[in-house]
Amino acid sequence: MPAVKRSLSTRARAATPRPVPAGAQPSAVRTWLAVVRTYLLCDEVMALRLAPLGVRIAEHEVLANVASEPGLSQQMLAARCFTAKSHVSALVVSLEQRGWLQREVDAADARVRRLRLTRSGEAMAKKTMAVQADVVQAMASSVSNAELLGIESAMQRVGAALEALRDA
Repeated sequence: MPAVKRSLSTRARAATPRPVPAGAQPSAVRTWLAVVRTYLLCDEVMALRLAPLGVRIAEHEVLANVASEPGLSQQMLAARCFTAKSHVSALVVSLEQRGWLQREVDAADARVRRLRLTRSGEAMAKKTMAVQADVVQAMASSVSNAELLGIESAMQRVGAALEALRDA
């Protein structure tokens, strides 16, 4: 486990302030670095907290999504997860082999596979979702509800601007 912590901590430290690139607004660069650092720290904390359960973050994503919506198609799962479609397929196979997930043929379309958790998968999803809830609560406890709403609103606008840049 220390290798995971060291690797992620190094990435988080790398996102600390540095000289501002020419033409960039200093406050924008500082904010961008703060977002990157916070994301990396969140990733690190989640990885460290999930490790004792024998679960990686991507596996947690699959478990949490299927727990939240039993019968989710594998295609919809891939669209929701923050990982490549091929990686989601491999995760589904792995979780099925661990006895946590089962694939069922869709009654209306035999090409579609519906995903459901097994009882042991439901139990593991509850554990990993509790870890996530603890991490989210720890993050949220450091700011007021009004600040949380402001952060959410700002991140939605920033996300929209980045999507427009991506799609341009």
